[in-house]
Amino acid sequence: MTLYHDTTVLGGLPVTVGYTIAGAEPDVGIMSSYIDDWWIEDVAGKPKKNTDWITNRMSRDDIDRLKEELAEAANEY
Repeated sequence: MTLYHDTTVLGGLPVTVGYTIAGAEPDVGIMSSYIDDWWIEDVAGKPKKNTDWITNRMSRDDIDRLKEELAEAANEY
């Protein structure tokens, strides 16, 4: 299932992030669901085809924070 979340990145740039969630796989040691894939759909409310320039500017910490935010948003469903 694809979910969407509105947030800001890079110090305030408004974006809509699409993401998918993978379920727990206890047989291989993954005990809870996790963010499987994510991508930026819209920038400031406008659909964009290429958002690589945003993700290329994001640090590993920025990406980790975004994934945590997406996981929290997914728990609301």
